[in-house]
Amino acid sequence: MSKEMKSMRFQGASDVIDMDKLEKETQKLLFLGLLVAVSFHAALGSYFMFKKTEVNVVKPPTMEFVIRRPRMTKPFEFKKKRIQQREYKKKEIVQRKPTAEIRTKSLQANMTGTVASYEFDTEMDVDTGAEVFIPEVENIELSVEREPEKQISMKEEMISLDDLDTGQYKAMIIQDPEDKKSISGFIYIATLWGAQLEPAYKRAVIHLSKAVNRYTNIKSKVDKHLFVDSRRLFDTPFVFLCAKEQFELTSVEAKNFGEYLKQGGFAVLDNGNPTQEFGAAEASLRKMFKDALGSDAKFLPIPNSHPIYHCFDDFNDGPPQGSEIGKSSVMEREITNESFSYHKLTLTKRVLFLEGIWIDDRLVAIYSDKGYAKKWEKTNNNEPQLRMGVNMVVYALTQEGSIAQQKMDFFSSSN
Repeated sequence: MSKEMKSMRFQGASDVIDMDKLEKETQKLLFLGLLVAVSFHAALGSYFMFKKTEVNVVKPPTMEFVIRRPRMTKPFEFKKKRIQQREYKKKEIVQRKPTAEIRTKSLQANMTGTVASYEFDTEMDVDTGAEVFIPEVENIELSVEREPEKQISMKEEMISLDDLDTGQYKAMIIQDPEDKKSISGFIYIATLWGAQLEPAYKRAVIHLSKAVNRYTNIKSKVDKHLFVDSRRLFDTPFVFLCAKEQFELTSVEAKNFGEYLKQGGFAVLDNGNPTQEFGAAEASLRKMFKDALGSDAKFLPIPNSHPIYHCFDDFNDGPPQGSEIGKSSVMEREITNESFSYHKLTLTKRVLFLEGIWIDDRLVAIYSDKGYAKKWEKTNNNEPQLRMGVNMVVYALTQEGSIAQQKMDFFSSSN
């Protein structure tokens, strides 16, 4: 048999299929079907993507809020009523006037002053059925050791000072002209504050207030912060300030402080760093007076005979020692054989007096370079310094032309 016959003998039905052609046609159909599928899905996705879906949401139930006008059941009136200003009236005491006539018989002068003696011419209206014995009164001479100082006093029939302590007035006092320690009343001691000014040793004024209560019959309280530019300053007869750092007053504060001193105020300014020579606190305190009073701010030593050292307690040797006693070191340069050598010197500072500022013969302010506030803040070993502070307060209340005296004169004239 030939080879052709043998090959055809083993051929099947599938051998006649052209596999290459079939593969090409199948790939063509596959790609075509894939393209149709992708196009279909792309079109379907675009349709759902860009189609606007309307969602029907159920509208929630609404409620109408109706505001009705209020109906008045009572006549309209303010709950807060204006309270009339409290009036202080003099309590009058009616007494039976005796019929005795007192006439001046003669005037007798002695070494201490002029004293009047009297004789009595008495006719009594009361008929008691008995004889009335009228003694003969001879001339009586009185002797006085010294003339009492000018002090503020009120008559017994005046209004009680406790009735005036309502917070409206910062100080009221009564003092016996013949006994300087017989003094009573009340005072609110204030500490000065400012825009750049914060006082040092804030508890010092608290201890000073307690000392006034302890040594005198004046009821003393510490007032709230008093700013230099406040109008409340003109109701306060005594203000205190202790500074340790540099500060400066504004133009408004300086003007207000100057007017306060000229209108009867009294200020005590204390250096919180007395051991430091020409420190920032001292310069600021002195400049405070210069800005407020201008050319009237002249610092003069207060002599030991001044009433401020004798108005309550007597300080015959001047002001007591404060915290100004301290040591400071300086370097001294010495030239020896054309070479320089330095020696350390230790200096001790001691201030022997207080400085004051006067306006029209009235002491309006004290500058203290003794550091009393530091002493006052301590709880022991400071009794002389506290007593000196009490003298300052009493003098501010009793001196001629002070704010406290102006208030007392007002009530004396109006009652």
